[in-house]
Amino acid sequence: MLSVREAAKNALNFYKDIYPNISGELVEEVELDESHKYWLITLSFPVGVDSVSPLSAVLLPKTVRKYKLFKVDAQNGNVESMKIRTLTNDVE
Repeated sequence: MLSVREAAKNALNFYKDIYPNISGELVEEVELDESHKYWLITLSFPVGVDSVSPLSAVLLPKTVRKYKLFKVDAQNGNVESMKIRTLTNDVE
């Protein structure tokens, strides 16, 4: 079985292959699914925020973190899927 460290590295490498110009990724969550067949890896990355007014440009952060959920085969390490991961406290 693939270690969690290897699974996270595979998810990160997959992400970087698709988005080579984005940096600042973080491993946020790791979990072995109930069937023990897949590692579920959540990565976050920074995204710039557009200001709608001069006041919001001063008060709001310049970036927010977005999240992706990766399903990694626990036996062979292949990334099976990448999905948008929405947190319950995310506000758009």
